[in-house]
Amino acid sequence: MNNKTIAAVALSSRDFSSFAARLKEARHWVECAADSGADLIVLPEALNLWRGDGETGQKALTFEEVALDNWQKDCSILIEVAARKRVAVTVPVVTREGKHLTNSFFLVDRDGSVRGRYQKMRPTVGELEQGVQPGQVSLIEWEGLKIGGAICFDVYFPWVFEKQAQAGATLILAPGLTPGGSYLNFFAMHYSLPIVQSYPAWSRIIDLDGRELAQGGYRGETLRYGFGTPVILATINFNREAFYADINQLRMNDVQKMYGRRVRITFDQPNMLFVVESLDPDLSIQEVIREFGLVPKQAYFRDPEGSYEAEERWNARGIRSAT
Repeated sequence: MNNKTIAAVALSSRDFSSFAARLKEARHWVECAADSGADLIVLPEALNLWRGDGETGQKALTFEEVALDNWQKDCSILIEVAARKRVAVTVPVVTREGKHLTNSFFLVDRDGSVRGRYQKMRPTVGELEQGVQPGQVSLIEWEGLKIGGAICFDVYFPWVFEKQAQAGATLILAPGLTPGGSYLNFFAMHYSLPIVQSYPAWSRIIDLDGRELAQGGYRGETLRYGFGTPVILATINFNREAFYADINQLRMNDVQKMYGRRVRITFDQPNMLFVVESLDPDLSIQEVIREFGLVPKQAYFRDPEGSYEAEERWNARGIRSAT
């Protein structure tokens, strides 16, 4: 098994009295998530954005005005809490890098070190007009995972997910200020990638079969009335793989017979999707794949000829055809 408990924080999108006040609120919920057992905590998009307040007359600030020149110094209380609580935390901020601006999240590890960052790949027209530059695929390696991202507007573009899936991503973190809707459920299932969406109104943790493992946020009256916490959590076993039925379905009974309680196999009939999960820390899902010549879902659709070759090998061993 490779279990990780992941938390998404639906941090309020209201404007606080200052950036420092928003960071203090974020730190409070990071501590709450850590005390609840989280290994990785995801905060919403761009903590330093300032949208203005119609009631007080405060005007919205531009990306240029809010951009941080030294985000690690300015967000030191989040780095400190990550190290103190021994958790990994995303720090999503707008930064200034030379003449360019970026909308990114940085992944701070359990010891306070920076593991990497994801830079928004599809900025909005408004962001581009203000000088926010698009990023490229750059996965973050963390505790056996390859983490990709999708910030806000990114979540509506299939190529954002496809490029990262092809690069080997095993988890997508999606801090944003947009709901994402059923797009995210589809992309999670289609690319076999769990997606963690941190959105003030309604955060979600979506499994690789498109099912929602946890959800919550300020869309719910409980939080709006001042009760509960804006923290949702789910534990995901990353020692597993999704398989399109077709040729793989011929071997599932054999897999279960050989490994017994060491594996769990679930089948989503409407979507023709098997998920094989190792429950034994000494058994990797890659070992199961090699033993039975299984073809993971992404490989199946990316290289159909490889699927035919696998079927021919099985037929040569006397295994009936899927058709």
